[in-house]
Amino acid sequence: MATKDVVTKVWIDPGCIVCDACETTAPDVFDVTDDTCLIRPDALNPDFTKPRTQDIIDAALECPVDVIKYDTAAVEVSDEEAAAATAPAEAKKVDAPDKKAPHAPAAKTPAEPAKAAATKSPEPVAAKSVEKDGTLDPAIAALLRAATARGGNAGIERQARDVPAAIAEMSRKDPKDLPPDARQALIVEAARKSKQDPSASRRQFISSAALATGWIALGTGTGVAAGPAFMRFMMPNVLEEPDPRVRVGKIQRYLEMNPGDVNEDFKPQGIWMVREEDRIAALNIICTHLGCIPNWLPNDRKFKCPCHGSGFKPDGINFEGPAPRPLERFRIFVEDGIVVVDKSRKFQHELGQWEQPASYIGV
Repeated sequence: MATKDVVTKVWIDPGCIVCDACETTAPDVFDVTDDTCLIRPDALNPDFTKPRTQDIIDAALECPVDVIKYDTAAVEVSDEEAAAATAPAEAKKVDAPDKKAPHAPAAKTPAEPAKAAATKSPEPVAAKSVEKDGTLDPAIAALLRAATARGGNAGIERQARDVPAAIAEMSRKDPKDLPPDARQALIVEAARKSKQDPSASRRQFISSAALATGWIALGTGTGVAAGPAFMRFMMPNVLEEPDPRVRVGKIQRYLEMNPGDVNEDFKPQGIWMVREEDRIAALNIICTHLGCIPNWLPNDRKFKCPCHGSGFKPDGINFEGPAPRPLERFRIFVEDGIVVVDKSRKFQHELGQWEQPASYIGV
C-alpha cells in the first residue's frame, strides 16, 4: 500500500507581516486581521487540514517571512491516489536548455571577446529557477499554481458565485428601483471610491450624485406643495435636543423602598433610582472606568461592570476593580408629587458634591 504525507497541524510563528498571501491561498485555514494572522478554529482539527495539505504547503512556500509552519504524517492511500499526488511534481519538470538548439549563439572568436560580452543576453529568470535535476524551484512553482488558480476569468466567476443571491439580484437593479437605504449606500460607496481614485469612479459618482440630487429636488418640491408642516418633517431642526429631564414616577413609590434597594425601571434612560437611609438619589449608569454599563446584582447587593470587573456599592461608591471614582449622581427634585431627574447636571462624590441639596431628595 502506498503512502503520502498529509498536514496534521499548522501554526504561525512570530514575525507575521500581514501580507494576506496565506489567506488568499487557503482562506478556510488562515484568517488575516488588521495586525496579525490567525489559524481558523476548524483548521485546528487534523481531519480538516489533511484534505487541504497542498493549500497549506503552498501558503507556507508563498509566505515572504517564512512563519507558517506545519507537521505532516504519512497515511496509507491507494496507488491511484499516490499517483495523483505525485503528478503535480512530475508536471514541475522542465526540459533543460538544449545546448545544440538552433538558436544557440555561435561560438565566439578570440578577436571579438569585448563585442561578444557587450551583446550577451542576460540569463532568463526562468532558467535561474530551474534546479539541477530539471525541476522548478518549489516557491516559484507554488506562486505559479496560486496565480493560475486565482487569476483570470475563473477567479472572477468563482467570486461571482460566492455572492449571496439577494445581493446579486440587488446589484443588477437600476438605482431608481433600489430602496432608500440601498441608494444611500450606493452614493456613499461611490463617494469613497471617488476620493481614492477620482478618474476611475467619476462616472459612477456623477450618476449617483445626480440620482441623489433628483430625489432631493423631488422631496423639496413635494414639501413646498404640501406646506410648511411637511417641510418641517422633511428638514428637521438638527439643533433641537431632547429634554434632559426625565419624570420617574410618584415620590411614594421610592418612599416605600427599603434602604439599599435599587429601581432599574429607568435604566434605558441611563438612570438607577436608589434608596438610602435618609435620601433618594439618581445614579448615572455609566462606569467611571471606561464608560461601560454595569449590572445590578441584587443577591450580591452591588453593581458589577462586565467589561473590567469594577464593583460599586448600592449607593454608587466604588470598592473593587479599576474604576477610579464612584458613579455620578444626577440632579433630582419633586414637582407636583412627581420625581424628576435632570440629566444635564451631575454631582461627583470625590468633589464633595453629593452633599449638595440638589443631588438627593431627603426623606
